[in-house]
Amino acid sequence: MHILHLHINIVTLCSSEFLPGTLVPAIDFIAADIGTYLPSPYKEEIVSLAEYSQVNLGDFVALNIIYDVTACTSIVAQDTNGVIWHGRNLDYPFGDILRNITFIFDAQKNGETIYTATSFVGYTGVLTGMKPYHYTASIDQRDSGSILGNLVEVVNALLKHKSHFVSFLLRDTLTTTTYFDDAVEKLAFTEIIAPVYYILGGIGPGEGAVITRNRKVAEDVWYIDMDQNRWFLVETNFDHWKPPPPHGNRRIPAINAMNKVGQANINNQTMFDVVSVRPVLNTYTVYTAIMSARYPSTYNTWSRVVDGIIDIGDGSSEDDTMTLGTLTNRLWQFVRRSVLSLIYQLF
Repeated sequence: MHILHLHINIVTLCSSEFLPGTLVPAIDFIAADIGTYLPSPYKEEIVSLAEYSQVNLGDFVALNIIYDVTACTSIVAQDTNGVIWHGRNLDYPFGDILRNITFIFDAQKNGETIYTATSFVGYTGVLTGMKPYHYTASIDQRDSGSILGNLVEVVNALLKHKSHFVSFLLRDTLTTTTYFDDAVEKLAFTEIIAPVYYILGGIGPGEGAVITRNRKVAEDVWYIDMDQNRWFLVETNFDHWKPPPPHGNRRIPAINAMNKVGQANINNQTMFDVVSVRPVLNTYTVYTAIMSARYPSTYNTWSRVVDGIIDIGDGSSEDDTMTLGTLTNRLWQFVRRSVLSLIYQLF
């Protein structure tokens, strides 16, 4: 019951801080007929959670469909023995609450672990997971499209039954797709509701990939390639072929840290060290996960706490440094300005 109380707090916080009040009726409209708009088994799970915790169903729906304000870093790397290591930081506002409801679980069938994942209590998709002895996977938000546009696409996808939620698709893939190449194909070509990066690590040489997605198909699939001396891939929230913007440059510090470690020394511990370098690790970081599908027992997750301000720029200007309160306030102002247009488009 203690965990349920924590989750009541996060549902209430996300709904009040992140969703403007005028949007709540639209979410409640979907929740009222959730069996029509959400696929199984997610609809049944969300309804059960809401009923058991006595929380408004619309709050749980909102929590499960709003994914794309995360600012994450994912790295896949191949060591000199051909083993793939996968590290990720998940960054999110309200980390003080999320850290208390983060957990690792094994999804099992007939006593066999189908996949392992790190999640939040009450969240039914998967953002970070591993299919033992086959592949690891994480999701990073792609900085493409406005919050307004993404919210419109979410609702349109629900109403038209055309697209998959990005985290639902990853969970479905971990559940039903065994091999790395098949997982890449499924995540690259299944229609989804929002732009995203899927980052995968397999069990053999060259089995590391970053899939850059628009809502229809992959725009790019970027692989580890030793012929090009590319033994690791770093993905944050921007297309890898474009320069990162000054306000979100976690890519260069991560690349520098990987090069300093070197291919011969990369393992679960040194990968943890890399994703602990500032500003890869920052005030918004909720957790760090380290994994290798070749060695499933290495899967682990740590809650991270960093005091002070977040610095995701080069420190050369005042705008590069932003407190959580400032960012949340700017985001709220933007959504508030946009919501009337959103409601107009929906109804």
